[in-house]
Amino acid sequence: MSTHRPAAGARRAASLIASRIGSDIETARAGLASSIEEVARRAQVAPSTVGRVIHGDGGVHLDTLCAVAAAVGLRVSVKAYPGDQLALRDSGQLRIAHYLIDQAHPSFRSALEVPVGDPFGRAADLVFFGPTEIVIHEIERSLSDLQATTRAAMLKRDALQARHERPVRLVLVVEDTRRNRELVAPHAALIRVALPATSAQILRALRDGTELGGDGLLWVRPWRRDAVGGATTGATDSSPT
Repeated sequence: MSTHRPAAGARRAASLIASRIGSDIETARAGLASSIEEVARRAQVAPSTVGRVIHGDGGVHLDTLCAVAAAVGLRVSVKAYPGDQLALRDSGQLRIAHYLIDQAHPSFRSALEVPVGDPFGRAADLVFFGPTEIVIHEIERSLSDLQATTRAAMLKRDALQARHERPVRLVLVVEDTRRNRELVAPHAALIRVALPATSAQILRALRDGTELGGDGLLWVRPWRRDAVGGATTGATDSSPT
């Protein structure tokens, strides 16, 4: 049986984090004048395990790392922050993006995964460059927090706006599922203010090559079956909620 290992980049990142924490623990241990054995006894682990932690072994379990840190008066905190964006082809959003590109008027120039120029190196999923305005499409297949998703998308829009003189609009593209509808429903007031353009208005502007003139929410049904049984993407011409 083959053994699956994390990607090399992930292993390097884990090793770097473990080294930093190990260095902090060793500094705290030295400040307390505690021996390896004393730290091990307080953490209820073997002295060799304390040595592994201090030397930055990325394979040490998180609960063990926390126990050794607590034994020298430290608390381990792990936080995730924006990193490299998952490619559209890996996140399952590419089919939706291609559907929208197929719907677009010839006057629009489309581009996938466009860097917005922010400090985090983030990219917009799909951007249509029109004669008088630019429209970012952020594609969400499964929502978890509509407000946080909208804020993040607006930050991308604002970052791209700083690089262009034409107005930059935002379209939040959401897969039309019962779960997503239920998550969006309580935020109808937010959508009316922040994303007022409806699916019908967004599609009409995209297909006709006219200005959208504002931000909006577009519902799509990406797994609808066509007459010959092939998977197609379709849009829902309905109000946001």
